[in-house]
Amino acid sequence: MTKKKIERLSVIHRKEINWLKWYFLRDKRNPQRTILEQKIHEAFLKNNIEQSIFLVNLKTVTDEYIQKSDQKMLKAIKEVYVYENINVIGACQKILYLSSSPAYSYINKWFDDYFISTYKHIPLGK
Repeated sequence: MTKKKIERLSVIHRKEINWLKWYFLRDKRNPQRTILEQKIHEAFLKNNIEQSIFLVNLKTVTDEYIQKSDQKMLKAIKEVYVYENINVIGACQKILYLSSSPAYSYINKWFDDYFISTYKHIPLGK
């Protein structure tokens, strides 16, 4: 059985969606921090340098990418994938004012560019 476009996007970009949830959602044990901030804190406490570097880079890149993102697109991404309040078709109509095909292309490109941006601060070679 073929997957619907929304299911394909959710599968293809599952990692990026999880990262955005970490970035925007509050940690249940420590609501003063986001999940990502709490993960960074715990990685430093465990002295896990590689994990700490990865998470700090992820936070830095996500901060930058969110700042430069189109605000309507960002609102749609948050409502659909982070808070799960609305589906893509609803976001297309109410937020992006696009039909579903261009909206899916636009969302997919946003996620692709976000993924590529996560490599921005990784040093090349040793």
